[in-house]
Amino acid sequence: MSRISKSWRMAILAAVCASAVLASDQDRFELKYAKNFTLRGGHVSVDHAFGDVVIDTEEGSQIHVRAMIRASDPSFGNRIHIITEESAGGVSVRTEYPEGHMHRGSSSYSVDYRITVPPNTPVTVKNRFGAIDVHDLRASGEFINSQGSVKLRDMKGTQRIENAFGSIEVKNNTVPLTIRNANGSISVRDVTGKVDVTNRFGSVEVSNAGDTTIRNSNGSVSARDVDGSLNVVNSFASVTASSVKGSVEITNGNGRVEVKDIGGNASVTTSFGSVDVTDLKGILSVSARNSKVEARTIGGMASVSTTFGSVEIRDVGGPLTVTNENGSIVVENVLGSFTAETRFGSVKADNIRGSASVQNSNGSVQLSDVARDVKVRTTFGSAFVKGAGGAIDIQNSNGAIGVSGMPGGPCKPVALRTTFSSIKVSVPSNASYTVNARTTFGRINSSLPITSTTLSDETVVGTIGGGSCRMELANSNGSITIEKD
Repeated sequence: MSRISKSWRMAILAAVCASAVLASDQDRFELKYAKNFTLRGGHVSVDHAFGDVVIDTEEGSQIHVRAMIRASDPSFGNRIHIITEESAGGVSVRTEYPEGHMHRGSSSYSVDYRITVPPNTPVTVKNRFGAIDVHDLRASGEFINSQGSVKLRDMKGTQRIENAFGSIEVKNNTVPLTIRNANGSISVRDVTGKVDVTNRFGSVEVSNAGDTTIRNSNGSVSARDVDGSLNVVNSFASVTASSVKGSVEITNGNGRVEVKDIGGNASVTTSFGSVDVTDLKGILSVSARNSKVEARTIGGMASVSTTFGSVEIRDVGGPLTVTNENGSIVVENVLGSFTAETRFGSVKADNIRGSASVQNSNGSVQLSDVARDVKVRTTFGSAFVKGAGGAIDIQNSNGAIGVSGMPGGPCKPVALRTTFSSIKVSVPSNASYTVNARTTFGRINSSLPITSTTLSDETVVGTIGGGSCRMELANSNGSITIEKD
């Protein structure tokens, strides 16, 4: 018996493999399709599945339909048909597959189109299991797809896009754009008309566009350089808006919201995600739950409401209202009045050009440089006011009260009340007050001379200076101190 050497065995094996590859290549089916039409009006429609569709343009009146049919089974490939029809309504292209083609097992097949149309021809494309790519169209278009990407470039007509399980990308469109997608990202750039986007389970990014509306869920939203207004509804992901010339309205849940450089008003409604607003020309309105809120450089008035999160606001061009629950409030530089309400958190405000009114519980209050009246209601925390230009009215319980830095001009009424802690008030050297100070289980001390009508350790009724303004100090289980500032 003859023997085959190892090298020969390797050579035979390589030859067998080469023969198998050759046989596979020979069995693969490929067929080119080409047909031309003269467009006499109407539009071009494509109804397709299982392959890519590319639409481009060429000046003139000719429509060129080019396709490549591929199949792993030649007998199946020969039964794939491209149906083209020409009528007064335009040109239609349709792909027909043999019956039962969806259950081919391991067999593979596809048809890829490249269709050239005159630039001003309206186009409709429906595709499944393949990509759509269109560019340089100057007419309206509708593109419906699934299981594949959609790309539009350099378009000048109204466009409508639907897709699922694939990305959508649009660049350089000069008229309105409508997009509907699911399970895929959306990217829109350089659109001078209105943009209307709806998506699920994918990110949305819009830049350099006109008035923009975005509805999304389970995907982040980013909008920048919007030459108009912006409206966003999202959930379970972040929202970022920047460089918007008009107003912004954002509704979100379970995601961060960041707003920057807005030419109009801004309204933000969210929950379980932080809010950050910077450089807003107009009015700010924030309604949040379980959210931290930060805002800086707000041109108009501002209203902020949140729960279970801190609030920090600086540089507001109008009145400011803050409502919080279970979180601190920090405010600086308000060109108007300041109103705050919170529970289980501290309040700190500085440089308020109007009046200040704070209602708190279980937290301290610290106000400084308030141009007008101050009113504070709090419990279980201290209340300190420095540099108030108007009347001061503080009611506390189980917390200290301290007042200082009152202006040396005409006096303003002072009313301070607390329990189980101390009251300390510092007045200017030229102060003029009618004093009524009472306490229990504590002492009253004054470093300024008081002309008294009633005087004891726990009661002082009299005048400081000319007695021009009323000063009422009431305490229980704590001392009262009047001193010169």
